[in-house]
Amino acid sequence: MIIAIIGVISVFVAARISGGEAQTRGFYDELLSQVQYARKLAIAQRRRICVHMGPADSRLYYSNPAGDACPATSAAAGPTGEAPFTVAARSGITVTTATFQFDALGRYLTSGGAAPAGSLTVAVTGDGSFSFIVEGGTGYVHR
Repeated sequence: MIIAIIGVISVFVAARISGGEAQTRGFYDELLSQVQYARKLAIAQRRRICVHMGPADSRLYYSNPAGDACPATSAAAGPTGEAPFTVAARSGITVTTATFQFDALGRYLTSGGAAPAGSLTVAVTGDGSFSFIVEGGTGYVHR
């Protein structure tokens, strides 16, 4: 009887672990790490870093010299040297589309370099729903 119960439970656990929710959570974790990295890179290099989040992927670029635009021309490298640092979306997963930047102090700014009206909530949905927040005044990125 105990073996049968363990067998039934293991089937449900295996389906949940290998299912779409794990894929959605994995992409969410990668995206959250990328945005946190963008903030740290802006502080470390003392220059503005732009985050371009679209339906297919999220990429990092440097802001233009004036800091008032986020063109996708000057790629910012990731921790392994890939430029632009890209996190590709998986099939069936949607993410909030946004372009924003972090300044040299790590503060969150709009793509035009202005202070935002409030915080930005980034939602990742698929076979589960997850979100994180980029704080308006400080740029702090958290769940």
